[in-house]
Amino acid sequence: MITLSRGLNPHESAWAEPVVPDRPPFTLLHGSPSYINVLDALGARQAVRALRDRTGVAACASFKHTSPAGIALGRPFAPGGEDLHDRGPLPDDALGRAVVRARNTAPKCSYGDFVAVSEPVTSAQVPLFANAIGVIAPDFTPEAFAALSHSNHGRFILLRSHEDGERDGHGGAARESVETAGLRLTRSAAPLPGFAGGTRTECGTPGSADDLAVALETVRHAQSNAMAFVVDGTTIGIGMGQQNRLDCTRLAAARARTWQRRRHPDVLGLRFRESVGTAERAVWRARLAEGDLTASVRAEFAGVLADPRDADREPDWTATPPLSGVTLAADNHFPFVEVVEIAARLGVTQLVTPAGSTGADALREACAAHAMSWIVTGERFFRH
Repeated sequence: MITLSRGLNPHESAWAEPVVPDRPPFTLLHGSPSYINVLDALGARQAVRALRDRTGVAACASFKHTSPAGIALGRPFAPGGEDLHDRGPLPDDALGRAVVRARNTAPKCSYGDFVAVSEPVTSAQVPLFANAIGVIAPDFTPEAFAALSHSNHGRFILLRSHEDGERDGHGGAARESVETAGLRLTRSAAPLPGFAGGTRTECGTPGSADDLAVALETVRHAQSNAMAFVVDGTTIGIGMGQQNRLDCTRLAAARARTWQRRRHPDVLGLRFRESVGTAERAVWRARLAEGDLTASVRAEFAGVLADPRDADREPDWTATPPLSGVTLAADNHFPFVEVVEIAARLGVTQLVTPAGSTGADALREACAAHAMSWIVTGERFFRH
């Protein structure tokens, strides 16, 4: 049994123990994780293992408050994608690229995040975990362990994942239970091989299979109603946790547009004071890209710039590099043509949903009108 540093809140106690004795999903190597840290670590670990198995490419997931902030494969950087990296030389290894891409999806979210990677961590990746709270990985080299264990004032959490740690003694089918208000709720939660029921094409020609895998793995692990924009093997906008799908779509679209605007020349060209760290620079670029800075925030922004006058210069957003070849996935079917129209504005060419929409004919027509393929799966991904 592991005594955790806190429950959901500091005044709550918490602990964790394996369902099958002596078969925990990880070994605690360093630090003192909280209840939420463990949930983030386990969810992120499942995501990267599934992506690694399906694509054969190194994967990384950044989780915050039990949902993904960013998920990515370790592909080479596409033209312009490398510009978002603000932590020194670009990594030339697949795992390093996956970490950079996943944690660059939303810098404001991947700050104090828990990170999972599919490959052993070496000293080459250590700088890429700056401002994270912990990492779960298959292993760490001695040099990487020593360096990371001194991060975050010595409180950095290091977990070694176990490949067979999900078995729970119920005939191979994992289960999840929660006790609340005097009732224990239990459900089967066995990881599904691939996509249950397969996929079929409702409209158009399927796009990137890897992007489809990243998008579906993202909505599989995000709080419903989840929507995820993905391009070139990395998430660029995730919306989740709202009570209706249109709000989640607009949240995901706003984050994707912020990701897009962060590549604007004026945003990339911001000159900061030397005392401003790399993570803080990334957050300020994201805040400028979001727009609508209040007077107090703009004054704070001026204080971190080499030339404070730059804080009052609004970029010409029409010069933002366009998006294309984007995949949008949903965790459940929907009947809203509006989602297709929002997606088209952000360069979506592949829509992925579970089957069963009551407005299938209208969706098919809208996808065709916007030159968008529509892929349906036989599996719904709700998560709460």
